[in-house]
Amino acid sequence: MSTLSPSLHVDAPLPQAIDASALQSLAHCSHGTLLLHFSSTIDGTLLRIDGARGHIELSIAGGRIDGAVSVDKQERHIDAEDTLGIDDGKPHTLGLVASEEGLALYLDGYAAFHTTPIGWFEQLEVQRIATDPAGIMQVHALDIFDEALQAPQMVAKAHAAAPFVEFAASHLSDRDAQRCSALHSGAWRARFRSRGLGQGGTIIQAGGEHGTLTLELIDGGLRYSATDHATTLASVEAPGHWDDGEWHDVVLVSGRGALVLYVDGYQVALAPGACFFADVAPIKAVTVGMNLEQSRLFGEAQTAAIFDAVLSDAQVKRLAGVSPIETRALFDTGFHGSKSYRIPSLLRLASGVILAGADRRVSIANDSPNDIDFVLRRSLDDGQTWEPMQTLIEYPGEGRKGASVIDSVLVQDRESGKVIVLIDHFPGGIGQPNCEVGTGFDDQQRMLLHNRQGEQFALSTDGSVVTLDGQSTEYRVDAKGNVYQSDQPAGNIYLAYGVDPNESLFSHRSAYVQMITSDDDGETWSDPVDITADIKAPWMRFIGTSPGNGIQLRHGEHAGRILVPAYYNHEEGKTFSCCALYSDDLGSTWHRGASPNDGRELFGATLDSRALEDDRGSLHESVLVEDSQGRVHVYMRNQHPSGRVGHAVSTDGGATFGEVDYHPELTEIFSQPNAIEVEVAGKPAVVFANASQMLPFRGCGVLRLSFDEGRTWPHNRVFQPRHYVYQCMTQLANGDIGLLWERETQGLFFSRIPLSWLLASRQTSS
Repeated sequence: MSTLSPSLHVDAPLPQAIDASALQSLAHCSHGTLLLHFSSTIDGTLLRIDGARGHIELSIAGGRIDGAVSVDKQERHIDAEDTLGIDDGKPHTLGLVASEEGLALYLDGYAAFHTTPIGWFEQLEVQRIATDPAGIMQVHALDIFDEALQAPQMVAKAHAAAPFVEFAASHLSDRDAQRCSALHSGAWRARFRSRGLGQGGTIIQAGGEHGTLTLELIDGGLRYSATDHATTLASVEAPGHWDDGEWHDVVLVSGRGALVLYVDGYQVALAPGACFFADVAPIKAVTVGMNLEQSRLFGEAQTAAIFDAVLSDAQVKRLAGVSPIETRALFDTGFHGSKSYRIPSLLRLASGVILAGADRRVSIANDSPNDIDFVLRRSLDDGQTWEPMQTLIEYPGEGRKGASVIDSVLVQDRESGKVIVLIDHFPGGIGQPNCEVGTGFDDQQRMLLHNRQGEQFALSTDGSVVTLDGQSTEYRVDAKGNVYQSDQPAGNIYLAYGVDPNESLFSHRSAYVQMITSDDDGETWSDPVDITADIKAPWMRFIGTSPGNGIQLRHGEHAGRILVPAYYNHEEGKTFSCCALYSDDLGSTWHRGASPNDGRELFGATLDSRALEDDRGSLHESVLVEDSQGRVHVYMRNQHPSGRVGHAVSTDGGATFGEVDYHPELTEIFSQPNAIEVEVAGKPAVVFANASQMLPFRGCGVLRLSFDEGRTWPHNRVFQPRHYVYQCMTQLANGDIGLLWERETQGLFFSRIPLSWLLASRQTSS
């Protein structure tokens, strides 16, 4: 059967429920697609699929899709938090696609949410489908396919947003211009091109009694502004190179408190402060391809239109015919019964195997203190399919009293193939905010233990426990931290106080860094080895990795050195300094390099990471990239008032760094950055990614490309315009970028991003 023809089609008015007899031909489908065409102005249940073994329910809540899937007591929360505005009374298309990759939710043609596999009609043993059970919405049609439609087919099946008015000449009729006066929100769209470099002018302009609205091409960039004849009411602009003589599709959306510019289907700028026709009404004239004084665009505009709705990112992409980015969930809320997954690490090995790591936050979604495990999935076919999840490090305790590992970093030695993971470790009830000063080891690198009475002990490598003056005790500790006193269970050194009634000895209540390794491409792993004594100073309270990927140097006298980004604080525990951890012997020993904060000049003061007090100088999570001369560039999360990513360079293999600068093109909202070296048509380049805008949540995930070792970033493209936090990248076999990214509370998602997608961008900043 062609996937363009549904197995079941129901037109409006839909019955209150479709029962098992009508679904008989679909009951044995383990994969499939459901499309629901609807309009609504109210919250409520939109779709309910019931079966003997579970259900799927999707609702409109706060103008977005929210729901749940439950099959055989497996559950997934479908919190499609970015699908705003679907209660606008306009036609929308909801899609569900169940495949081997999982369940994908589509809205208006583009995927808005993904889950790992949980089941479809066959697994549900489907009995009934109900649409709008309360009868408060408009459901126009339901289509069900017995195959999983591909992403381009979902675009083709979706409603395109309908214009309020279209331009058939260089200006609107007087009647249509007057009709626009009532629009408090909506969108402009035009397809345009300039005649060449440096040429531009007005694309669309509207004049009203109380002001003017203008969309124009200036110096290759785009600007929308609203004025009241004397002052600017609101504006948004996007620097770029859209004066290249090629056709471009520009959309300006005004609504929900913001102005948003899109070019060729992708967001290029967002500014607070909506302003539309009603703000300058009554409208007297609206022109396209020229301004109100008939000064013409040095180029041409066509297919211009005005919309009376706040178009979503998906609707803009649908109008522009954007090809979807391939995405799937690797670790989502509810997967293996976990409350949350966060903190991506990703690495393509020399063998071609891809490793994807994550924090598994078992019972609550928080950072440490929490019960957090380190988990991993492997792909043997360049990210097309993924093996089942492995739990590599797991410590005892539950919830906020659970011991944890958090913030993994992956790196591989090129010659031996050894894969190294460094990761933070905290005992139960402890995290970065409340860890104690000290390394937790004595000068013989023995782990220090204590009891609740304050007596101190040392743990020998053979598991025996001695007093600090060398006297033997009745205690011994196994590799998992379990304590035995005269061979009787006596708690676990990593547990929080008061959890185990047999408790006896505890590790120092501080921050640690551990290492695990694999010699078989991540199929099996060593037990954790604590490296804290190598890298932590006694005056430090916290030290931890900057999650994502490490690097191995290729050039210069330090070629072969493994570097991992890290950061730490001192006794006061409130300011932070980043650094590089490095090993010249494949992880047998580790060293901590100096921080860029050591000796740095800032606001007239000379900084010292040991005594940093000014939080404007804090340097948090970072990422490392080597350039062609063997210099190491570090890009840093920070609290500097510039609002830009920090940057410094090391000429000695990461042991020290030079002066910190703040790159004007790299916006910073206090979130983890990631960067990797890639090859583009045989040339080296760097791809940088981060969450670039507070919305007020962290979001607007942007990828940027530099061909000159980070001096300029000529290609910038918004990948995910709303919820987006941490990420990690690797280059795939065909040159594309593998991106593992998170929505913070919804899980980790893997996307394949063609380099051509990034190279096609003409945006120069975002």
